[in-house]
Amino acid sequence: MSATTTDTVLRTGGCLCGRIRFTVSGEPDFPHVCSCRNCQRLGGGPLQSWVSFPMQGLRWTGEGGEPRWYDTFAGKTTRGFCTTCGSSVAAIDYGVDLIGINMSALDVQDDPRLVPVNQSFRGDAVPWLPQVPDTQPAAA
Repeated sequence: MSATTTDTVLRTGGCLCGRIRFTVSGEPDFPHVCSCRNCQRLGGGPLQSWVSFPMQGLRWTGEGGEPRWYDTFAGKTTRGFCTTCGSSVAAIDYGVDLIGINMSALDVQDDPRLVPVNQSFRGDAVPWLPQVPDTQPAAA
């Protein structure tokens, strides 16, 4: 999968304590929520929200540098978190030139391009929370 960078908006974000800070630019890709058991356990809630950006538009800017990485799906996905406050900030699928940013780590979240279009792992979702409707256009 190749990412484009036509969106020139520079978005900022970081962890709860502020040691991990980042900027990211480029087209937001596939904003969604995930209900997998890993996201539930990592986030301490029923789901986490994610949006991907081109890896080339990412810069780690905080005093903590890059987050600590932990493989949640061995050889497939690694998640980045702050070693000071524990905030989950990012995820990378190996072999893809996109970085998943935890939407709650973004400083500004009122961009209409960051509204979730899908819910991953619906089968693991808690039964008491309504699911996010699929609004992603069908593939051509």
